[in-house]
Amino acid sequence: MVEALMTRAILTRVLSAAVIILVVSAIVFFGLVALPGDAAQAILGRQATPELLSQFRAEHGLDVPAIQRYFEWLGGLFHGDLGTSLVSGQPIGQQLSGRVMYTVALAAAASLVLIPVSLVLGLWSATRATKATDNVISGSTLVFLSIPEFVIGALVIALFAVTWPLLPANSLFDSTVPIFAQYQYLILPTLTLVLAASAQATRMIRATMIDVLRSDYIQIAELKGVPQRQILFRHALPNALGPTLQIFAFTIAWLVGGVVTVEVVFSYPGLGSALVDAVHNRDFPVVLAIVMLATAAYVVLIMLADIAAMVLNPRLRKAA
Repeated sequence: MVEALMTRAILTRVLSAAVIILVVSAIVFFGLVALPGDAAQAILGRQATPELLSQFRAEHGLDVPAIQRYFEWLGGLFHGDLGTSLVSGQPIGQQLSGRVMYTVALAAAASLVLIPVSLVLGLWSATRATKATDNVISGSTLVFLSIPEFVIGALVIALFAVTWPLLPANSLFDSTVPIFAQYQYLILPTLTLVLAASAQATRMIRATMIDVLRSDYIQIAELKGVPQRQILFRHALPNALGPTLQIFAFTIAWLVGGVVTVEVVFSYPGLGSALVDAVHNRDFPVVLAIVMLATAAYVVLIMLADIAAMVLNPRLRKAA
């Protein structure tokens, strides 16, 4: 019975994720179509003749109804075809493959630092709630939450690339060398992302742990004289694991899909800077592809964390 409910709940979440991605694809596609201006004119320039503009629209399918273009694009998406760039004429998958690797590398580097840091700070703050340590951690995270990512990036550059010229301000990667072999270009963008994202993760973990530590079974364990370390790691942390996984999934999804500002600040050659270039050039197929990649990563990570939380928490399994 429980296994059937679990299977049904998992299938429901997978279906919901697919529907969300489909809805986002329609909103983004028709939102871009509704934008004022002519993509052909913007790409070819004002000196382009009407004949050249008509030929360009016909070659790229811009002269067919939007609804037909949407379903053709969606059909290609289901077959792994992200489309063709209006500017370069190259397949978008081929054009973005290198960019994806750079963004994934940056998100992975930030996650390797962010996850243990925010977990330790969140647990430490929760176990010392209302004390001086908790006040310092909570105040510091609130400060970093109030500062935009580009400001944090500018401060990091000012400190470690200008005042103390220890690291490069721009990410001038050599495409012939492995990404992590050029770690010096990853440090400052990674530090910026960690400072920007760990604050929210730390506060959410703190709130989750405080809620668990105030539950009845924890208070009973304390009354029975169970050591504090055993209460924390054997009883409290396992019950907070599901929500904590969701917090980290949300954070990693933000790292993968929301690093546009940081990549621009550091001239980092990832999806974020590619998105800015595509918007500037009105290369709508590239914009669509990047948005859908980010959306899919976000939705899938949240879905997996939701399923993991349900599997790890007996109460959620019964509720499923």
